[in-house]
Amino acid sequence: MADRTGAVSDPRVKALCQEFDVRIVGAHLYPQPGETRAVGTIRWIIDRHGVEHARLVLCILAEGRGNNALIDETSLWAISDLLRACPDLVEGKTSALLEMFDALPLGPIMAMVNELRGVVHQRHALTGMIYLYARQLRSAPIVAFKPAGQGKMRKVRISEGEKRAA
Repeated sequence: MADRTGAVSDPRVKALCQEFDVRIVGAHLYPQPGETRAVGTIRWIIDRHGVEHARLVLCILAEGRGNNALIDETSLWAISDLLRACPDLVEGKTSALLEMFDALPLGPIMAMVNELRGVVHQRHALTGMIYLYARQLRSAPIVAFKPAGQGKMRKVRISEGEKRAA
């Protein structure tokens, strides 16, 4: 974690940020492009998914050309979620993945997602919007979701039955 001055106690987070020239700022400051105060989020991503996954997430956000995306909790988790949900986007050359994100207007997308603040969870909305753009940019088919399991369908039927009874 970082203290209010931006000092980081986790050396893995500090090393990753230094690797990509991401400046860590204190919690009381609003980060500009190339800065972050989301050191706790970076640490969580490292702990849950490994340092290599966190490196790719940070690389995408820090190395992106001209999208002015903020490296904040929302963007870090959204990119992490997308990379885990869509391994086909990651497979192959990393340069192709980075080119795709260079073409993606991530800053403007984040601004649109911000309009939904207070109604829709920002992380999920951003992940969904990036997913849609990524599929369009890659001209790849949108992968069908797994069918709901029996337990889930049973709950839906009960819920629909309760609605009709009311």
